[in-house]
Amino acid sequence: MSKTLNWGIIGPGKIARKFAQALQRVPGCGLVAVGSRDLEKANQFAKEFGAKKSYGTYEALAADKEVDIVYVATPHTFHYAHSMLCLENGKSVLCEKPLSVDRKSALELTQAATAKGLFLMEAMWTRFLPLTQKIDELLAANTIGKPTYLRADFGFPAPFNPESRLYNLGLGGGAMLDIGVYPLFLALHVMGIPGGVISHSHLSETGSDIATSAILHYEDGKIADIHCSLNAQTPLTAEIAGPDGLIVIERPWYKANSLAIKRRDDSIVTIDVSYGDNGFEYQIQEAFQCIESGRKESLLLPHHFSILMAGIAEEITNRAGIKYVVQSL
Repeated sequence: MSKTLNWGIIGPGKIARKFAQALQRVPGCGLVAVGSRDLEKANQFAKEFGAKKSYGTYEALAADKEVDIVYVATPHTFHYAHSMLCLENGKSVLCEKPLSVDRKSALELTQAATAKGLFLMEAMWTRFLPLTQKIDELLAANTIGKPTYLRADFGFPAPFNPESRLYNLGLGGGAMLDIGVYPLFLALHVMGIPGGVISHSHLSETGSDIATSAILHYEDGKIADIHCSLNAQTPLTAEIAGPDGLIVIERPWYKANSLAIKRRDDSIVTIDVSYGDNGFEYQIQEAFQCIESGRKESLLLPHHFSILMAGIAEEITNRAGIKYVVQSL
């Protein structure tokens, strides 16, 4: 690709700000347009990050012929509609996690991207961090033997606000979809597709899950134990255990700067996996490299993995009686 990859952003909120900060430091990429239902908000965001265009509708941004790819950072239940809008307008898409709130709509997005020959990737930013790459290397080298147990948590106390994105079901509120996807990602990435899932959730007054625990079990005896919570400050640690040792990721495990290998003889080796920016630059680089080389999906985070994630998250939330509605434009 000889020209700069021109990005647009839909949904200029907190997470988009972190993304835009990282985008400024990725060679070959530039922010050209921002779209929001609040034009003033779009104007302010565009001015802050040097985008030359701002729009008061998502449709206008999606129709902008100068935009090559759109980062979708709206609430979970709108991911499908806003990503599909961009795909239908010939734009590649990097969509915030989760790709959508159920398996069916996530699958439809991947099918639409494939049919149109466009790049689509879920913005599971932790997948591309040096931490995850190092875990992959250690497991490939059989450092702890074949993993048989994994545990990971993600929880923090969030004040109850029925209108906030964390609790409002109409926005995809709930611990599982907002933060539970992090330990779920690690479990599926390391352990693979489970044979079954057992879960339990405690619901808030709005019907969203305020805390969820799940056990992913496997036919070969492996177990993954994951937990997410909006009413407790959990350890934010993770462990991957095998017959020959343990990989320990200290807090906050999902963006850790180091991990430790603990052997059966009690010896400990600490490995640095620090990174220099805010962490979002790695997923931006992956999207850029994929598009530059003509790939329509990432080999590191392929479509089938995002569909698997959406399906298991849906199974867990459905078991709690939660049914999200995919919102329209």
